[in-house]
Amino acid sequence: MRGVPARLPLHALGVTPLCAVRARRALRALGALRALALMLALACGPALAQPAAQNRQVMVQNETDLALHGLYLFPPGAAERGPERLGDEVVPPATTHRLRLGRQSVCIFDVVAIWQDGREELRSAFNICRNQRLVFGDPAMPTLEAAIANRATGPIRALYAAPDSAAGWGPDRLGGESLEPGEGFRLRIRTRACVFDLRAIHADDREEVMLGLDLCAQRGVAFDRSGLTQPRRSFVLANRHLAPVQEVYAAASNDGDWGPERLDDSAPLAVGAEAALALDGECLVDLRIVFPNGGAEERREVDICAAPRIQLAPGWVLGAEAVVEAAPAAASKLTLRNAGTLPIVELYAAPPGEPRGADRLGADVLGVGEVLELDPPDADACRADLVAVFRDGREVTRPGVDLCEEQEIALP
Repeated sequence: MRGVPARLPLHALGVTPLCAVRARRALRALGALRALALMLALACGPALAQPAAQNRQVMVQNETDLALHGLYLFPPGAAERGPERLGDEVVPPATTHRLRLGRQSVCIFDVVAIWQDGREELRSAFNICRNQRLVFGDPAMPTLEAAIANRATGPIRALYAAPDSAAGWGPDRLGGESLEPGEGFRLRIRTRACVFDLRAIHADDREEVMLGLDLCAQRGVAFDRSGLTQPRRSFVLANRHLAPVQEVYAAASNDGDWGPERLDDSAPLAVGAEAALALDGECLVDLRIVFPNGGAEERREVDICAAPRIQLAPGWVLGAEAVVEAAPAAASKLTLRNAGTLPIVELYAAPPGEPRGADRLGADVLGVGEVLELDPPDADACRADLVAVFRDGREVTRPGVDLCEEQEIALP
């Protein structure tokens, strides 16, 4: 450092006036080289350090057409995202939200946004010291607005809008809320497109679809159920089990969800009772029934068009043939009574000389003194060999019984 002038213009190094005075004193006392090292290491260290911890805040600006449901800010490379910053707040489209971060000494954060449709968006290395506004979307993108009205007699539980529905409908624009009869909803979409497909899901799960609407020219759309696209399929469930059916679920076989419980009054379907149900869509449906004890039975791909009356009977389980009728049928003529002292836990009725086949009781039992109506195992034959198995393992056999004959058989 020979030749360094005593009055070195230290302000050129970015130091404060007080720091410069201290440095000049060190130069006179210790020499240029040691003083400069001391200045950089001790006297002037604070001037070159990271910014001091300050109360930081960021304005979150949502310029998309979806609500912002979650936000994380965390240091790059962190093992975890840390706390969700919005808490119970939601940032709707075209709004801003003041996000208070508390005292922070670092400036660089990675940002993860969680959107209304569950999609995540990552933004890396956002500097909150240089930029206090975190903008999502393009403020220059025009906003398409259309007034949606519910002219139906029931609520609309979901609304979808897509420029090409074949590529997917996207998120529910109602955000989980319902559009009640007579109410309106302002649909706002950040887009340069005009032509959209719209889809409304009514409270009974029926869909109303409108394709190719020019929302730039037609700023108002009303759903009144006149455009329902799926046929209504009606069918009847007859409970011929030995116990009430607590819940019934029915869904199209190509649907991945059982959907809502179908008994309208939420009361069990009593033994011997019937329930009329209706579904929209295809003929093949999956059915699930649940008993009061929590047990359940299912049938897959039941054709409710070919068999609009479905009889729920013992043995009606997954993997077995459903007992169905093309039209209402008369009650069975043969009645079986448990006249023993123990419940009957298994019951078989098969054509004479053939294997027993499936247990006609399924998950049920025939209690002491209870009765059960039996149908022939074959629609073209009435004769059957009956085998009843009691709880203690004892078997009682009645060969060649005419199940078409009106009679009562007591099994001791």
